[in-house]
Amino acid sequence: MQYNKIIKNDITYHLINTNRFKSINLVLFFTKEFDKDDIVFGNFLTNNMVYSSKKYNTKNKIASIGEDLYGTKISSSFGINGKCETISFSLDFINPKYTEDKYMDLSLDFLYEVLLNPNVENDEFNHEFFEIVKNDAIANYQSIKDNPNLFASIEYAKIMYKDTPSENCSIPSIEEINRVTPKNLYEYYKHLFDGTYNIDICILGEVDTSIIDKIHKVFKVFKSNNKKLEFTIKKDFENKVTEKIDSLSFNQSKLYIGYKLDPMSFHEFNHVLRVYNTILGTMNDSILFNIVREANSLCYSIGSYVSRYNPSLTIYAGINKKNYDKTIELIKSCVESMKDKEVLNRLFDSAKKMINTVLNNYYDDAASQLNRYYSEQFVPLEDVEVTRKEIEKVTIDEVIAINDKIHLNTIYMLKGDNN
Repeated sequence: MQYNKIIKNDITYHLINTNRFKSINLVLFFTKEFDKDDIVFGNFLTNNMVYSSKKYNTKNKIASIGEDLYGTKISSSFGINGKCETISFSLDFINPKYTEDKYMDLSLDFLYEVLLNPNVENDEFNHEFFEIVKNDAIANYQSIKDNPNLFASIEYAKIMYKDTPSENCSIPSIEEINRVTPKNLYEYYKHLFDGTYNIDICILGEVDTSIIDKIHKVFKVFKSNNKKLEFTIKKDFENKVTEKIDSLSFNQSKLYIGYKLDPMSFHEFNHVLRVYNTILGTMNDSILFNIVREANSLCYSIGSYVSRYNPSLTIYAGINKKNYDKTIELIKSCVESMKDKEVLNRLFDSAKKMINTVLNNYYDDAASQLNRYYSEQFVPLEDVEVTRKEIEKVTIDEVIAINDKIHLNTIYMLKGDNN
């Protein structure tokens, strides 16, 4: 694998040349500082643009051209990444060496059509497709309460990450949805190329720099903001524990427990904490799984994860509401046991092996590689092989020491009233 970074007209191109895949993946990332008002517009825009274009003005035509190009796919999304928001458009097409050379140009033309020739008339998005997307957005919002995991994670984030972009759900509310019109959505669309956003274009596959020249011929007329942005949120958590319980008509209750993190070095956060979290709640034989689920049968599922861009540790579990107090007590004791060298000794080597396997999987995951080189623009990262070596250097004493930088902050439960 060979990586090249090329900047043209403030547009940053990331070329990842590898023969590991039979397809070529191209992703355009549009990044700016987070604005809560953009959530609904970002969702509407990405959905409208992949539904239809001026030339392919029905969903069936969009699907048909993709099939004609040997399964070429275009997708899009809006997301919140720490202090920033990102709109992305992805093109996935088969390497032309397996078909004909012309299919690269045809696939790129398909992407240009979707991006640059949207289904717009009189400075408004097509009303018919706008209403389809609007109805989908309303249905999506209304279905949140039908998904207890999603509902609980949204409500937990409101408490844990209060007063930061992370407190916001990326699914717009009905009130927000009703603010969007075909006209003001088109006004929002025009900002994609006027210098409002940083533009990164990532290409992965068996390609050379000539593909950048092909792409840049079209995009060179658009402006990219060269403002220095960063994803990581630096937040001072309150020195108190907030506890909240909500209720819905489900059988299983959802428990979220959030821990704030003291400032950590790059090594502590990216290597030591990774080993810590794997032992605590990621590996199949984790402490949380063994103690809370297997030994005490207090949960249906349990695990933990680290939030990179708003640094924190979260433990989640599916439980019976009657086991609320006992489960919290045991989870706290599991975290406390991370100071016990004897406990860690039993799982330490297995945790490193699991992390090593995950790192191996990186090379077979095109999306992970694309996102890694894109994200490196906004947060300090390192090569996978460097990470592998640094993980191997982590000691048990470092894992024990990191426990002093982890503090309970939030307890949230969505109580299932049917059980």
